Amino acid sequence: MDMSGEKRMVYFTISDAVRLGFEHIQRRLQRTIINVASISLANSFLTSLILTDLFYATYNEYQGGSIGVDTYQYWLVAVALIVSVVGITNAMLISVYERYREIGTMKCIGALDQHILMLFLVESVIQGAAGGVIGFIFGVIAAILSSGFTTGFDIILKIPATSLLAYLLGTSILSILLSVIASMYPAWRASKLPPVEALSYEL
Repeated sequence: MDMSGEKRMVYFTISDAVRLGFEHIQRRLQRTIINVASISLANSFLTSLILTDLFYATYNEYQGGSIGVDTYQYWLVAVALIVSVVGITNAMLISVYERYREIGTMKCIGALDQHILMLFLVESVIQGAAGGVIGFIFGVIAAILSSGFTTGFDIILKIPATSLLAYLLGTSILSILLSVIASMYPAWRASKLPPVEALSYEL
């Protein structure tokens, strides 16, 4: 036993958090799917409206039309995003409760508050990124189907690929931010959990 009284340095890198995050996602796949689905639905709704508006604007430019997306639909998107954040927060809180013993064990072997915080936030980034990409794909499909019959499907070919990539990046970043924001309180709560209380907790 080391009697020098020196504290042992605990190393916990981003790669460790990513590895543990993926392991947890695999163990609790059903809850992860619910979180990702929540993000995907909100993001697909947003992507669909943005791209539909873009398709209409392109059609108006080339054909001299005057069609567009109704403003109230963007308010519906805002509501969907808020509901998504609330749902993710609730799911992450449940995840914290389910992992009390795991968190307590990690703290007993040297994990610090910031390590636990990092772990939960990395998981939220993974889920947000997955939800963003999946939502974008479904949003593109929905936009093509909803506007194609009005403007003609050939108008889609006039949209620059760089614009689609920019929207993919933007909506994915938004999904990640929403997921991280929704996970901040659960992650903070998990990081402040006393080890003894966590180990003695019964589900």
